[in-house]
Formats: sequence, C-alpha cells, structure tokens
Amino acid sequence: MKYIKLLPIFLVLVSFTVFSQHDGKKDGEKVDAKELSDGTLYGTDINAEQKVLSVADIYADTSAYIGKNVVVKGNMSEICREGGCWIVVSDGTNSIRALTQHKFIMPKDMDINGKAAVVEGIFSIKEITEEQAKHFAEESGKDTNLINGPQKMYRIIATGIKILK
Repeated sequence: MKYIKLLPIFLVLVSFTVFSQHDGKKDGEKVDAKELSDGTLYGTDINAEQKVLSVADIYADTSAYIGKNVVVKGNMSEICREGGCWIVVSDGTNSIRALTQHKFIMPKDMDINGKAAVVEGIFSIKEITEEQAKHFAEESGKDTNLINGPQKMYRIIATGIKILK
C-alpha cells in the first residue's frame, strides 16, 4: 500500500525525464538542405531518369497521374510560413501543393519570388474542407476571407523538392 502512494511521484519524475530529452521539435523539422549545381534540394534526390512534367501537363489529364510518382516543375507561388512543410507550384493559372508530411522541412522564411521548383512524389486530388483550406491560406499569409466552402486540392506527397537557382 505504501508503494501505491509513491506511484504518482514516480510518474512525475519519469515524465520530467522523458520531456527533458525532447527539444520541442517534431520529427523531421530540421532543415537539411543539399546544395547542388542547379539548386537546393530538400528531401531525397529527384529522379533524373523520370520525365519532368509541367503543372499544365498534370492538369491536361489528371486521371493519368493519380496515384503515380511524378516529377513536376513549376513556379513557386506559396510556402508554409508556419513550418516550411509545403510549397505550391503553379503555371500562373493552375497550382499543385507539394506536402512534405514533415519528412523534411524547408526554410519558412524563404524568398519565393521568381523561383522555380522541381517536385517529386505521388500525385492525388483531395477535397478539403473550408476549415482546412483556410488553415493553408493562413499558413501562407493569404486572406482567409476569400475562401468559401470545400476546395479541391491538387497535391503531391513530396519525397523531394529542389528549389532551382
């Protein structure tokens, strides 16, 4: 019975030990960039053997690419300013969000003006709620009041993103 009284004290001590070993970051939140001759790579290498598609190529026949590994090049139009965990590549009309799933992180304060990126990963289309769409807008510093109702998100679950020079 006297050991049961000590149990809460033991649990508190163990929890302090466990939490003191955690630096407060989620797994993968360290920015690891690899400088290449043509740009900066985040995540794994882009497959040089695979055909590089444009955003327009994907939009021309989305059903041909759903669930497939793709390499897409586009102009960066947004970045997650909260955590560096996604970018949007665009052709000026259409866009695709490249999500890192926190497997790797890019600098959230990166200047994206005039920069192009090559993204590799699995393409899909997902309907997101108004709340989710507003969350993405908020993370990129956009006006959330412009979002109404569910949104269709064209996305790539990225394994690698190269920001071109």
